[in-house]
Parts: sequence; C-alpha cells; structure tokens
Amino acid sequence: MILTMIYYQYYIIRKGDFATDANKKIYYSLFSICLSIEEYINTGSNDCFRIMIGSTLIWTFIETVLYMTKTRVIKPMYLTGPYKQKFLLPKYLSLFLQGFQEGGVVTTFGLYFGDRITHTKYFLIFHLFISYIILNMTQKQNISNIASKRQINNIGSILTMSSITIYNSIKIYYHPEHLQRQLNMFFIMTYVCSIWTYIAYIKGFRSVETVIVNKEGSIVKSGTNLDAFLILGYDVIFEISIAYITFYNWFVLDN
Repeated sequence: MILTMIYYQYYIIRKGDFATDANKKIYYSLFSICLSIEEYINTGSNDCFRIMIGSTLIWTFIETVLYMTKTRVIKPMYLTGPYKQKFLLPKYLSLFLQGFQEGGVVTTFGLYFGDRITHTKYFLIFHLFISYIILNMTQKQNISNIASKRQINNIGSILTMSSITIYNSIKIYYHPEHLQRQLNMFFIMTYVCSIWTYIAYIKGFRSVETVIVNKEGSIVKSGTNLDAFLILGYDVIFEISIAYITFYNWFVLDN
C-alpha cells in the first residue's frame, strides 16, 4: 500500500464552465444566507452565520493561493443580466464567490439540514435544492479545456488530511456531546457532494488520471470507473466532509 502511494500519483481533473457562471454561485450563496437568517429568526442561533462566514473567508484565501500558484485556473467570471447581457467580474470578486461556493454554501447546508434531518418539511426543501443542483449540472457545458488538475496523494495533501482527521478526532473525543450533530452534518455534506460529483463525472466535468512512476519514467493511465469511484470518493469523504467538520470545530464548537 505504501509503495502504491509512492509510485502511483492520483489526479482529479476538473472541466466545464461552471466556474465562469457568477449567477449560479450567487443563487447558491443567497440561499445559504436565507437559511442562516431563518435559523436566527426561529431559533436565535447564529451557528449557520458563523460557519458560513468563517468557511467562506478561509476558502477564499485557499482559492486565492490556488490561483496565485497556478494550481487552479480561474477563468473570467461573468454575471448575466436579465436581458442576457454579460458583465465581467473583477478577479478577486470571482475568487470570493468561488470561496463562498466551495466553503460557505457546503458547510451551511450541512449544518442547517443536518440539524433538521428528521423533519419532513426540511427534508422536502433539501431535496428540492438537490433537484435544482441536478438541473444545473445536466445543462451543457464546454469541457474542452481543463480548469484544474490536482494530485490528491502528494506529501503535502496527505499530511494535511492526516492532521485534520487527527484534530477532528481529538475534538470529538473531548466533546462527545457534539458527535451526533457533527455526524448529521457529515452525512448531509457527503450526500449532496456525492450527487454533485457523480453527475459531474458522468457528464465529463470530472475525470481522474493515474500516473505510474518507475525507473523507465512515467506512464499516464486513464482512470477506470473503479479508479473514479475510489479517487472521487476519497475527495468527497475526506477532502470535503471530514475536512469541513474542522469548520464546525472552529466556528461553532469553540464559540
């Protein structure tokens, strides 16, 4: 297993023009804000606000680093007006919307609907949102250009994910009263992101690649369905759901 991790490099490749559509990101973000407002009005809790703001700021910083190091290609993002006119957004506003989408939206949905996982009304609202995701994802996109190519098993990534997993395990050990809430949040994030990732894969917006490194050089191997299941499954479970529990520990548990 260790030798496999050394000699095999696993990559996730992103394609499509979802990243250029500011409208969709704004819609998702506004829905997250509405959920946070509804929670505060009806329960007096600002947990969703805290996790939304905190995770958005951190993910905006991460997106900025990925952009500056050329790890991820941030294409020009456009806002489409009511008469189909397009407005180019400033680069750093685009990065903020990307950070909101990647961080704030996912964590807010996870916490909000995780807290209401047994309520029929919220179950229906939650699946209406998933239906909206599916509708958006099935729309035709340009997949001719690669938006990003990221190795998931480099030393930095493995050390980071290991540290995050250990940290979250320690927090659960010392705060078992938060375990059920975190498990609910984990389930919701995994459920939503699994659907998102599956559709992205079958539509060609996500793909995987394996590079085999040996003494003769490198061999690039296109990913099979099993490779995609394992690599993209790792991305959803570890790099999203487990990693995002950290935001709960930072912005909800510790406040």
